Amino acid sequence: MERPNHLQVEKKSAANKATSLAIVIAIHVAGIAGLVAALAQGALIKQLQEIKATVDTQKTPPKAPPPPPPDLVKPPPPVAIVPEFQVATAPPPPVTTVAKPPPAPPPRVVAASDPLRPIARTHTLPPYPPISVRLNEQGTVLMEVNITVEGNVNECAVVQSSGSERLDTAGCEFVKSHWRWQPPTKEGQPISVKTRVSMKFDLKDAK
Repeated sequence: MERPNHLQVEKKSAANKATSLAIVIAIHVAGIAGLVAALAQGALIKQLQEIKATVDTQKTPPKAPPPPPPDLVKPPPPVAIVPEFQVATAPPPPVTTVAKPPPAPPPRVVAASDPLRPIARTHTLPPYPPISVRLNEQGTVLMEVNITVEGNVNECAVVQSSGSERLDTAGCEFVKSHWRWQPPTKEGQPISVKTRVSMKFDLKDAK
């Protein structure tokens, strides 16, 4: 049986160690080279940034301060303009004074030259108003009547009241509708005349 060769084993071990050491050295060298490259790249980047900052600083001029704001003048308050109106007023109308007509003269009683001749059968008393009977109204009414040329009565006015308007009205209405005279004349000519007559209302006549 063949004996192992210790020399070959030792050679192989030495070769393996040399290879491992070379690999370790290569790794360290590569690490150091990478670190140096990284540091160099960082310095380069920093230098480039500084250069860029310098260039930007030179290109950008300093900004001038903004101009001061103009003085603001407060506008005057608005003034309301009120238009002036002149209304033309018409002159007042002339005052017209109307003369007041004079009062009518009282009726004139024309006296007949010939005496008045009443027709007696017509000069009767009127029916007594029933309300006046219930109220015990009585009295004498004095009337002024106008006798036409025919002898009729066309106007009657109360000169003195009996105290009852009801009796006064009844007296005038009855005289105008019933009492008659012979046509009055003056010097043979027919005329109309005014005369006064009275009528007595007595409750004795009403029963």
